[in-house]
Amino acid sequence: MEFKKIFSDQLDHCYAIMRMKSQGRDFIVVASEENQPCYAYDLDQNFARTLVWPDVGGTMTMVNIPGTLNFLATQRFYPGFNSAACRIVKETFNGTDWDQTIIGDFPYVHRFDILSKANGEGYWYVGCSIANSKKNTDDWSDPGKVWVGEYNDQTEQMNDVHALPIRITKNHGYKRMSGYSLITGVEGIFKLVPPAGNHDWTLTQLSNQETSDVFSTDINGDGQEEYLTIEGFHGPYLRISDAQFKSITRSQPETPFGHAIWGGVLGNQHFFIFGWRDGEQNLELISDDQLTSQLIDQHVGPSNVTVYEKDGQQYLLSANREANEVAVYAIDTSK
Repeated sequence: MEFKKIFSDQLDHCYAIMRMKSQGRDFIVVASEENQPCYAYDLDQNFARTLVWPDVGGTMTMVNIPGTLNFLATQRFYPGFNSAACRIVKETFNGTDWDQTIIGDFPYVHRFDILSKANGEGYWYVGCSIANSKKNTDDWSDPGKVWVGEYNDQTEQMNDVHALPIRITKNHGYKRMSGYSLITGVEGIFKLVPPAGNHDWTLTQLSNQETSDVFSTDINGDGQEEYLTIEGFHGPYLRISDAQFKSITRSQPETPFGHAIWGGVLGNQHFFIFGWRDGEQNLELISDDQLTSQLIDQHVGPSNVTVYEKDGQQYLLSANREANEVAVYAIDTSK
């Protein structure tokens, strides 16, 4: 497997990433976690750059509104994790660039999502706050909450937002799955299922191992998904577990500030991609359930990564935060 960097742009503390394809247009979007810009790059125009917003930033999460080139994003998640002024905005594509509407204030919300309702009428809202309040950046005495409600895209409002009866310390990781979501923190991994029929939101604990982030794919070809987890808050361990969260392999503590994580199919095989923001700051490809790895790039300190396909070719988009670099790599699966 070969990864060749085909595009690079400078963006200070680049963090959140997203691909949007709709209405005959195709973009990747990258935003900074500092008071810096958000850029959209046109995949049909040789990565031509459009400014989405010039500053504010502090963006941890961006979520595309299905069937559109509009999206929701957090802003003002700074300084560090002491983010009482965090808000969610909506960016509406006007044919040239994006117009902003402020949805509202959502203190300490680090990850959030909107989930299409089963009846196709609107969206559920999920917001995960990394803490509920803080005296300073290192204060974790008031654990985070899982906020749920509804999002009305016509009125651009969150409705009936309320906290579930659980508190999660260092509530950092979130992964949308098929029909449910995974949420992670010091207390472990939780499965969140939105309302359907006559049941309300349900939250079930799947693991009690402290977890920062999680992704899944069938890395060993046994027909079931395995989970790659970053263990401890931002590492330093990696673990691969089976479908029942029984451990298969755990790394040595050699991945400080583990952060970037992805899993899926490259060519016709399943892989994980992982990167960390301290130490060697490498971006690596994991090829089996024993954590066998191949170097993709070094000394880049990636915050988030995703794989997308364009005209039959797969690409890796990486927010190389510690190098202040937006990077796209072409993937050659024949090598």
